[in-house]
Amino acid sequence: MNSASTSQQVDTVLKHIKDLLSSGRLEPGERLPAERRLAAQLNVSRAHVRTAFQKLEFYGIAKTFPQSGTVVAQEKMQVLNSMIIDALKIDRYDFSSLVDVRILLEIEAVKLCARNRTEEDLTNIEAALTECESFFNTEERVNKDFAYHQAVAQGGHNPVIASLLLIITPDVLRYYQKYKVCSVPSQEVFFEHREMLRFIREHNEEGAAGMLRQHLKTLSEFSRSSNEEHFLETEVKRP
Repeated sequence: MNSASTSQQVDTVLKHIKDLLSSGRLEPGERLPAERRLAAQLNVSRAHVRTAFQKLEFYGIAKTFPQSGTVVAQEKMQVLNSMIIDALKIDRYDFSSLVDVRILLEIEAVKLCARNRTEEDLTNIEAALTECESFFNTEERVNKDFAYHQAVAQGGHNPVIASLLLIITPDVLRYYQKYKVCSVPSQEVFFEHREMLRFIREHNEEGAAGMLRQHLKTLSEFSRSSNEEHFLETEVKRP
């Protein structure tokens, strides 16, 4: 399933939750429906339901409690409806804007990772790096590359930044795959990824950030020179 379809199915879940709230079938303070049941009811995957729940949490519409599930926030109904509308509202943006946001977030993420990473984080990043290199010449190249960058973001231990990167990743991936953005030789990519990891291991925040800027320079230049803003404006419309 492509990323556009993924976004549509996540929005299907969000709209359903909004309808439940508007109709009174779901009240503030009550638990959201179980993932499995909601997935079957809406004919979407549990992963789509989980992503929708994460988006609700990000916007403060719901909160997950240990052993209690995900609960609707204790807000007035009109406030909740407005918040969900805001969560669904983003329907136009160009690739250059998307790249700018990704770079800003990743610079902070890699600096935080160099500062806060644990030995377990290093193990996870190394594993993601190995997979990225192993799948470099396959159709999984872009997915594995983003998995490496997400492992770095997770190592920063700032869940907001990591979540924001996850939110924008599907549209970035779709553009990468459709327009073949990635054309950098493997040796260059491998070197930059390994250097980032070295700086992270050494707790060198500025070194890691500098290497990330170098790593994303080609992407930034491509987005600046591209005059194809209409691609995302016309294709990434939320229903």
